[in-house]
Amino acid sequence: MRKGIAISSPSDPPHPRRGGRRARPLSPEEQARQEALARALAAEAEAWEQPAEPTGLSAPLAAPPAVPLADALEDWTQEPEPEPEPAPQPGPAPEPASRAPRSDLSAWVAGPLPSQTSSLDDWLQGPIELHAEREAEDAWSTSGAVSGTWGRRGEEMRSRSPEPVPGEEGAATDQRRSRPAFRRELHGLRAVALGLVAVYHIWLGRVSGGVDVFLFLSAFFLTGTFVRRLESGRPLGIPRYWLHTFKRLLPPAAVTILLVLGGTAALLPSSMWPTIMQEAVASAAYLQNLLLVLLQVDYHARDAGTASPLQHFWSLSVQGQAFVVWPLLFLLVVGRARRGLSVRRPLIALVAVIGAASLVWSILSTATQQQIAYFDTAARMWEFAAGSLLALALPVLDELTGARRPEDGAPPRLRVPRALVGWAGIAALLACGVLVDVSALFPGWIALWPLAAAGAVVVAGHSGLRWGVDALLSTRPAAFIGDISYALYLVHWPVLVLWLHHSGQQRAGLWDGLAVLAGSVLLAWLVTRAVDAPVRRSRWLEARPWRALTAIALSFALVAGAAGGWWAVLQRTPAQPPVADGPSLATDEVATVPPPDVRPYGWQLGSQWPDLPERCGGQWEPERSFPHVTCQQLLPGDEDAEETIVVVGSSHSRQYIPALLPTAEARGAQVVNLSMDGCSFLAGTERSAYCEGYDEFVLEYLDQKQPDTVLTTVTLTSAEDAGETLPAGTEEAVTQLLDRGIDVLAARDTPRWEEDQYQCAEAVIDGGGTPAEADADCGADIEDKLAAENPAQPLAALTGAGSSVTLLDLSAQICPGGRCSPVLGEVFVYMDTDHLTRLFVEESLAPTVTRELAVTGA
Repeated sequence: MRKGIAISSPSDPPHPRRGGRRARPLSPEEQARQEALARALAAEAEAWEQPAEPTGLSAPLAAPPAVPLADALEDWTQEPEPEPEPAPQPGPAPEPASRAPRSDLSAWVAGPLPSQTSSLDDWLQGPIELHAEREAEDAWSTSGAVSGTWGRRGEEMRSRSPEPVPGEEGAATDQRRSRPAFRRELHGLRAVALGLVAVYHIWLGRVSGGVDVFLFLSAFFLTGTFVRRLESGRPLGIPRYWLHTFKRLLPPAAVTILLVLGGTAALLPSSMWPTIMQEAVASAAYLQNLLLVLLQVDYHARDAGTASPLQHFWSLSVQGQAFVVWPLLFLLVVGRARRGLSVRRPLIALVAVIGAASLVWSILSTATQQQIAYFDTAARMWEFAAGSLLALALPVLDELTGARRPEDGAPPRLRVPRALVGWAGIAALLACGVLVDVSALFPGWIALWPLAAAGAVVVAGHSGLRWGVDALLSTRPAAFIGDISYALYLVHWPVLVLWLHHSGQQRAGLWDGLAVLAGSVLLAWLVTRAVDAPVRRSRWLEARPWRALTAIALSFALVAGAAGGWWAVLQRTPAQPPVADGPSLATDEVATVPPPDVRPYGWQLGSQWPDLPERCGGQWEPERSFPHVTCQQLLPGDEDAEETIVVVGSSHSRQYIPALLPTAEARGAQVVNLSMDGCSFLAGTERSAYCEGYDEFVLEYLDQKQPDTVLTTVTLTSAEDAGETLPAGTEEAVTQLLDRGIDVLAARDTPRWEEDQYQCAEAVIDGGGTPAEADADCGADIEDKLAAENPAQPLAALTGAGSSVTLLDLSAQICPGGRCSPVLGEVFVYMDTDHLTRLFVEESLAPTVTRELAVTGA
C-alpha cells in the first residue's frame, strides 16, 4: 500500500456492500494466496511510486524536499490535499519495499477471474492507479507527463529474481529503471504546442501543427500507460480508463461551452445561434468534427471573426474518439502478456499497419477533399499511430543511446547531440507554418513535419546541459503553461472570436491580440483552479464508477439542457410580430429610420428554404430516386389536381416556389419540387460528375407524368461582376421541354454576392443602424449585379407542340429603383450570399408572379 493511495484489483478480497449479496468465505489456501498477492501489489506500488504532481525543476522525483517549495500551480491555487487514512490490509504487515518480492506474472494469472470478484465495481474499475499513473494517459493530463524509462522490457523485468541481492548495484539500478518517470521537458512541450496554436490563431491565421503535436503526445502517453499495465501483469481496466478520462476532460469543456453559449447570446448575431447550439451539443458529445464535415465548414477560408466560437472542438472530438477506440487494440495482446511473451513487437506491427492505412487515406483524401479530410478522424489516426510507435520503441532507443533521467544521478551519453536534436525539434516546430503555408496540405504527408519535430524532443530527452532545450522546457513558466494547457486550448478561441466580432476586425492587431492572449491565460487559470483541478484530483469521484459516470452525464446534460432550452424559448417567439398601429413599410422602400422589427429573425433562417408540405406520392411519385433530389409536392398524393407545375434546376429555381403557391391554390394545381442544389437544367450538354444524370432523370419524370408547366432558372449571374449569361445548352434544354408540349416559365437568376447579405445587414441593424445604412454598407447598383438586358430574351420566341415560353423577370422587384438592397421594407431580402428569403418572396414577389401568370395564361 502506498501512503494515501489504496490499490485494488479484481483479485482483492471481497468488499462488503450494503444491500448486496454477501461474498462467499475464502478457503485457507485462497486466503493465503490473497495475502501473498496483496504483499506483491504493495511492493510493486512502491516500485512505481513517484511524487503526485511534480511541475517545477526544483521538485525532483527521487525525494521531495523536507519543506515543500511553491513550484507548482497547485501550490498557488489549491489547498493541500488531506492524507487519507490507510485502508486496512488483510494479513500481516507487508515487508519493507526494499526487501519485498516483486509482483510476477504467475501471481497475477493465479488470481480469481472477474466472475469471482466481490462486486461488479471491482471488475469494472480495474485497479485504482497511482496518481502519477492516472495522470499519464493523454496529452491534456495536467502535471503528469509520465513516460516509461529505458529499462529492460517488461517480460524480462518480471523474470528477474523476485528479491534484489544486497550490495549489487545493478539490482537497485534495474529497480529504479522500471519506474515511470516524470518528463518535465514533455510537460513544457505542451506549453510550446499550445502557444503555437494560440499565436497562429490570434495573429497569423495559419495552421501551426500544434494540434498535431497534441494528438501525437496523447498517443505516446496512452500507449505507454497501457503497455506498462500489460508488462507489469496488471489488468488493463479499459472501462475504468474511459470513465476516468472523460470524467476529467468533460467538466472543464462543459463549463467552457456554457460560457460560450452565454457570450453568443450577448455578443453574436442571432443568425449564428442555431449553428452554435448544434455545435455545443456536438462538442459535448465529442462529435464536433463530424458535424463540421456535415456542414461542410471550410476551416481556412472563413474569416475567424465570423467563425463559430466552438469550431476548435473538432480536435478534441478526434482525440475523444481515439480515446474510445485506441485502448481496445491492447486487448489483442492480453493473451501474450499472460503467457509472459513480448507485447511490444506485435503491437508495433499492428499499429504500423493501421498508421500506414490511415496515412495513405489522409494523403488521398487531402488531395481530393481537403475540407472534409481536415476534420476526418480516419485521416488523422496515423498521427495517433506515430505517437504509439514512438512509445513502443522508446525503451530500446533509450537503452541504445544511453539515456538517463535527472533522478538517476548520472549524466546521459551523447549529451551534446541530445541537446542539438532537442533544439532542432523545437526550431522545426516553430518554423512549421511560418516558412510554408501548409494550411491547404493538412492533414496529409506535411503533418510529418510537426510530428517529427515533437518526436525529436521526446527522443532527445534529458541532456544534462544548461543550454539544452530540456532545461528550457523544464522551467517554471513552461510548467505553468503546461498546467493550464487544456483550459487554455478550450478558452482562447472563443475569446478571440467574440473579440473579433465585437471589434469588426478580420485579425487581431498586436496590442489587442496580446490582450486576448492575456485574458485567455487568466480565464484558463480560473477554469483550471475552479473546475479542472478539483475534479481531476477528487478521490471521491475516482472511488466508484457510478460517480465518474454521473459527472460525465451531468456535464453533458447541462450543455444539452442549456442549448435545448434556449432553442425552445426561441421557438415560442412568434414568426411575425404583432402589427403596430399604422401601415407597415412598403416592400420596395429602403427605410431611413430603424424599423421596429426586421424579419426573418436570424434563428429562423433554417426555415426560410421553400419546402413543400408533402413528400411525393400517388401519381406524382418518381419511379426511381436520384441522389441529392428530394421530391416534394403541394397536395397530398390521393387528391386530384387540375394541372401540374414541376420546378426543376438548381436551388435558384426552388426559391421561386412560394411565388407560385397563390396561383396554384387558386387553380387547384399540384406543384412538384424536383430541384437539385447546384445543378441547372441543361439537358443535352456535358455535365460535371455531381450533376451527371440529373437531366435524364428529370426528362424521364416529365415523360411519365406529363405536367402542364415547368419552372426553371435560365440565366446565370456572378458574384464578382455583372457577368450575367445564358449558359450554353439552355436553348436546347428549353426546346426539349416545348417539344413535349410543356409550357416553360423561364426565370431570370437573382444577384449573387461575395459577402453574406443577411449577416452584413444584420450587423448594421443590430448595431442600431437603419436599412439605408445597411444598403450603403452592403448593397450595390443593379448594373453591377445584372446585365443591362435580360440574356434570356431570345427564349421568348421559342415555340413547340402547342407550348410556349413565359419569361419571369423579377429584377425590378428585387432591385427596385436600380438599387439592390439587403433590406426592403421590414424584410431581409437575402438569407445568405445568393438565396432570397422565403418571407421576401411571399410578400414581395408572389403578387407580381400572380399578376404575370394571370395575364399570360401560363
